Amino acid sequence: MPQSSEIALIFDLDNTLIHSTIDFMGTRHRLIDVLMSAGAVSAPREVLIREPIPHLVAMGEAAGEALGRAMWEVVSAAETEGLREAVAVEHAAEVLAALRARGYRLALLTNNTRSGVLPKVGELGLDGYFDVIATRTEVPALKPSPEGVRYILHRLPAVRLAYVIGDAWIDGRAAEEAGARFIGFGERRAASLERGVRPWAWIADLRELLDLDLTRGA
Repeated sequence: MPQSSEIALIFDLDNTLIHSTIDFMGTRHRLIDVLMSAGAVSAPREVLIREPIPHLVAMGEAAGEALGRAMWEVVSAAETEGLREAVAVEHAAEVLAALRARGYRLALLTNNTRSGVLPKVGELGLDGYFDVIATRTEVPALKPSPEGVRYILHRLPAVRLAYVIGDAWIDGRAAEEAGARFIGFGERRAASLERGVRPWAWIADLRELLDLDLTRGA
């Protein structure tokens, strides 16, 4: 059975630790507009809208460097606007402090840029708890790719068991493909199940993490 120091808890950021107002659906529509205007896709909007933002950007990059840059400009603008008024999720700092005190290794994994998120994480008092912070600055292959989880675990060699805590199916897919367990958070459980993601647990309040037996089945 692993000790707490051998267990990694990898947290998503947007709508897991902070209430961001990034308009993910609107961003998808704007990216699809760019792709369609450039004639880079043939699939209809109703199909493309189900794609994760990184996949849409990749379609643009595949069509040309300039289009790829235009796609990232759309994403960066949405992130900047959405993080401006972000606040911490209820009990986030309290729970991170308690988990840290119990000896767990904590990490942050976000599809945002490092320069975009670190000031906000610091402003909200959440920056002192993580052993590793991985953003798209370090890991260009974004969730649902498992590369971010692997990047973190490579830097925590003593870890024997890992969990990804997040609000979206892309967090669960990244966890599964990296051999980690997924703990879902918030109101989008049905959407994760629809995508075939099977969470190890699902919580509605971050404080529930403190009551889970994280060594169960290890």
